Amino acid sequence: MADALLGVHDLACRRGDRLLFTGLDFALGAGEALIVEGPNGAGKTSLMKMVAGLLRPFAGRVERPVPMAFLAHELALDLDLPLARALGLWARLDGAGPAAVERALAEVALAPLAEVPVMLLSGGQRRRAGHARVIAG
Repeated sequence: MADALLGVHDLACRRGDRLLFTGLDFALGAGEALIVEGPNGAGKTSLMKMVAGLLRPFAGRVERPVPMAFLAHELALDLDLPLARALGLWARLDGAGPAAVERALAEVALAPLAEVPVMLLSGGQRRRAGHARVIAG
């Protein structure tokens, strides 16, 4: 675990009265990946939220020596707002400002669409907007 960027130790997840998984251990270093698969309701999203620090484990611990972000499949942007403004709301919550939003939009090649309402973006543009939200924060 010395070079690991993520360590999961004896992790367990309980949702309500149901134990979804227990005894999960793994470590990931730079450039490594982990495939997480299972049926609906097995705890895949719960695991990701625990790894990101958004959900407390029932047991065990998660070590993240570097900051991490979580990009879920939901966009989490206000569809009625122009893209830059929608991103700006999240950036402020994360302690960043307008410059971070401009940089993020440029990085994902969406700067020309900054004033376009999120609802008018294509599926691919929305996905890149999600990445911009993470980058800006």
